[in-house]
Amino acid sequence: MIDKNSFDLTGRTALITGAGYGIGRSIAEMLADFGADVAVVDIREEMAKETAALLGRFGHRTLPIKADVSSSGDVEKMVRTTVEKLGTIDILVNNAGLLVGKARIHETTEETWDRIMSVNLKGVFLCTRATLPVMMKQKKGSIINIASVGAILPGDRHLGSVTYDVSKGAVITFTRKTAAEYGRDGIRINAIAPGTIVGTDFAKERKALRSEEESMKMMEQQTERMALGRYGAPDELKGIAVYLASDASSYTTGQVFVVDGGWS
Repeated sequence: MIDKNSFDLTGRTALITGAGYGIGRSIAEMLADFGADVAVVDIREEMAKETAALLGRFGHRTLPIKADVSSSGDVEKMVRTTVEKLGTIDILVNNAGLLVGKARIHETTEETWDRIMSVNLKGVFLCTRATLPVMMKQKKGSIINIASVGAILPGDRHLGSVTYDVSKGAVITFTRKTAAEYGRDGIRINAIAPGTIVGTDFAKERKALRSEEESMKMMEQQTERMALGRYGAPDELKGIAVYLASDASSYTTGQVFVVDGGWS
């Protein structure tokens, strides 16, 4: 029998990047609902404050923080502030990500490549590196990295750009290697690989890159490949997030959970 208390996050602190909107906000709401104090991080300060205000209804502590995850200075300050204000970090969700353009590789600028990698990959590295010593000291922690189905199905040309998918593929490798390295320290590290999720900045950016006709055609092509025949919503990642954040997944590490409506 499953102990319902194993999902309880009371007394724990979660730090979530890119939590001002979409997937990050939904995960923040779920973890707060299950008892966690939450540091809400976003490069857009007003959005971080908005999410933190929404979490107030759960009755736990919240801390909005403005930070650019590609900046080591911002990240170090972010972790330091969270520990000073909330006491520790038990859960890290590396959700902040960036999608720029739809150009093929021969048309992709070095600037675009570097910008995507600096947030999607370097950001995960910096946030993980800064948080690990906190978790190692307490001999316990859960890190959840947000990857993408694009890293699982890189051969599908109807998915993201090569640069984006490569960055998310690297996040999966980073997840597996760090899980192997820090398991003996009591730290579990897993990844979630979502399919196309509506109501996110990615969905808006992807739609803005195409005409209405192109967007409709792409949607038909994508949903035709999905067992459930539809896109997902940010709230549909809440269950897997609370599972990985809690003791319910105490024997789970180094895994990639694909939540894509049966696309892959």
